[in-house]
Amino acid sequence: MACVRNGRDPANLQNGSSCLRRSRFRVRSSRSLCQPCRSLLLVDQRAARKSWEERYRVVLQRLGRVRERIRTFLSEERGRFRSWIGRRFPGLAREIEQAERNLHALRQLVFEVESLSWLKGHGLAFAYRKILEKHSAGRSARKAEPMRDPREESPDPGLRDAGQAEERRRRLKKAYRTLARRLHPDLNSDGDGRRIERWRAVQLAYQSGDLALLEAFCLEDDHTFIQDEPLSRLAERVSQERKTLARYLRKLRSYRKDPAWGCRKGSWESTVGPKVEGWLRARLAEMRKETRELKNRIRQWQQESERMFARGVKP
Repeated sequence: MACVRNGRDPANLQNGSSCLRRSRFRVRSSRSLCQPCRSLLLVDQRAARKSWEERYRVVLQRLGRVRERIRTFLSEERGRFRSWIGRRFPGLAREIEQAERNLHALRQLVFEVESLSWLKGHGLAFAYRKILEKHSAGRSARKAEPMRDPREESPDPGLRDAGQAEERRRRLKKAYRTLARRLHPDLNSDGDGRRIERWRAVQLAYQSGDLALLEAFCLEDDHTFIQDEPLSRLAERVSQERKTLARYLRKLRSYRKDPAWGCRKGSWESTVGPKVEGWLRARLAEMRKETRELKNRIRQWQQESERMFARGVKP
């Protein structure tokens, strides 16, 4: 107070000190700030949010198209391709099917032996002997079971078709219920014109039984935007969906190299059909080569296990 009465500026005093030495920190009044500087603190995020939401919708729509194309290839085109091969090259198709079964069995055996060797710390020959004993014990147990009617294990095509139809109805109802919770006017009273239009399209798709369209609608509306969601979170969602899209695009590029790609098109047989036989024979040769390599490895394990057994080493 003495300093004030003597005409000293309090800004020249140190904090909590009576020393009159000029301080480095000067007291500034908030009234000295100009009004335009304060307005810079208010940021309008509507334009940025709208841009990120649009990017998110574009990524989801493209991801839905890619997923649908992969699903069509795996469920329809590959089945038609196998049927076409069975009609055009019946002998070659049987050889490939048999080679695939043999190769799968060898791969499974090698995987079991290497897994047991790694987990238990056994040698490969010792693990091979253990796996053979396990398989022989399993076959003995299966022989002891009562014989079943083969018709129970292989249902007729009518039952299989009925099961597929029931699965399709289940998926159709599930997709419709999911979209109804999101788009029904009674549950979304503040729905805009876009939601009402989408709800009408969902109803028409359900009435016509269009499962693919309903599931595409589910994918597009799977991630609804949360009000006042931080832009950082929205940008993170866009980044995650872009990574997912990149992964599916890599799958799509690999599937495009398959001869079955585009089998449902009418021009496929004239353009790709003549090349299929060469591709099938090359594939058969690759499978036979891998089969020989696996058989050589298994033969080495068998010979070594026999030598171990002859020396009295028991698994």
